Amino acid sequence: MLIKRGYQAELDLNNEQITACRKHCGAARWAYNYGLRRKQEAYKAGLPTPYATDLHREMNALKKNNPLSSLEAADAAASAKMRPPRG
Repeated sequence: MLIKRGYQAELDLNNEQITACRKHCGAARWAYNYGLRRKQEAYKAGLPTPYATDLHREMNALKKNNPLSSLEAADAAASAKMRPPRG
């Protein structure tokens, strides 16, 4: 007999954690769209598809040139404290 179980969890985030989650989601969406755009451009130009490591290097170069870009949000979200407040 096969038993399927599902669990749901609800996050009870404070305002700071909500902001960090939104920044992280926005940065992830930007990175996905950037990679997709670069791959489409390469396809249209008849060039080989860039590897993920190549795209990662390009994004790191963009981050170094413009430290206030939306890529900063990924670092901010990764380092944000996502644990519940003490109390």
